Amino acid sequence: MGRGRPARFRPLALGLTLCLAAGACSSAGPSTIRAAHVGASFSGVGTLPRPASAWPEAGYDARDSSATRALGPRDGHVRWVRRLTGNATPGAVIGTDGSIVQATNDGVLHDLDPRTGRDEWTFDAQASYGSDLSTSPAVLAGGTILWPGPRDTLYALSGSGRLRWTESFGGQVLSPAIAGRNRVYVADLAGHLTALTVTGEDHRRIWTIDVGGPDYASATVGQNGTIYTASKDDLVAVRDLGASAAILWRLHTARLVEVSNAVGPDGTVVLGTNNDMEFGVTPAGKLAWAFDVHDYTYSSSIVRPNGIGYFGDNLGRLHLVDSRTGKIALTIAPLGAGNESIWTSVAVDAVGDFYWATTKGNIYGYDASGRQLLHVSAQDSIDSYPALGADGTLYVATTGGELYAIGR
Repeated sequence: MGRGRPARFRPLALGLTLCLAAGACSSAGPSTIRAAHVGASFSGVGTLPRPASAWPEAGYDARDSSATRALGPRDGHVRWVRRLTGNATPGAVIGTDGSIVQATNDGVLHDLDPRTGRDEWTFDAQASYGSDLSTSPAVLAGGTILWPGPRDTLYALSGSGRLRWTESFGGQVLSPAIAGRNRVYVADLAGHLTALTVTGEDHRRIWTIDVGGPDYASATVGQNGTIYTASKDDLVAVRDLGASAAILWRLHTARLVEVSNAVGPDGTVVLGTNNDMEFGVTPAGKLAWAFDVHDYTYSSSIVRPNGIGYFGDNLGRLHLVDSRTGKIALTIAPLGAGNESIWTSVAVDAVGDFYWATTKGNIYGYDASGRQLLHVSAQDSIDSYPALGADGTLYVATTGGELYAIGR
């Protein structure tokens, strides 16, 4: 473990440009968004609902905050390992009854008993959809599970595994983001962002907007209701207007964006890219900071409510950064024997202990001061995003199709 040197702070964009909704792209640099361009926002979408479970969606909530109240494992005790029906790139979430909801690349959704790892039920979509793109279901109040599954389809299932409805999209469905007033935002790989209203056993498609695609970034939601996703090498900000939507601005990063962003407590958007840079972007679309990671990142950022952001890189380093300033707080040096990348996101518990995994199948946990708590060696590489249960059990799935439950 080692501490990172001060970030290469760059207050101006490195060739980045901002494109406003009402105008053409310009290389003159960021400028202020005028509210007249888009009108008033749809009320309620900036206030996230109370989480339906201990870990209801990717990154815990629509800001990717990992704001769990659970205390994670303090050692590497493996409670159980469950071999699933197929490889597992998707990430786990927790159902309203505490069950573990885990999809496999062969198109089967498992609902597992957290004590034993045995199936409570399975749902077979009868089609595979595996890739190295990690997506997660989302759990709504009342128990409805929204699963971004095969055939470019969002499946809605009851807590007992009964299919309620499906919704088709133009490309692979990414992780849903649960926002206010029964609002759910869904991005797809073809470059669309869609708003759904989900109530009880029914749903309604409200609007779909083309962000320019392809889009590898699941939607996130800021405190002011702005929705963030990506289009090729652009960070895209969208405003929900109720019955329609409008693009507020797009920030050009010069290289492909293959990960999701996170939104900090002050509204700063933290984003990694394939141009060796990590960026902090204000809600107005201005570059707040940038520093050189010196390698690509396939690890989606999370930002805790205290403003500390977490992300890994393809050299196997894990970085903690002040999301407001871009200053590095801590860097965990590569821990493996080489060629070990971090493609997972990071799960952080209520006291700042943090957990992640690598493409070499190593699962790590560290406390907030940078002291190692645990190291578990899995048999296969890990791309899926981790989740923490209410009792602090850490759930991580492997590309070999094994789900690990780490905790007492």
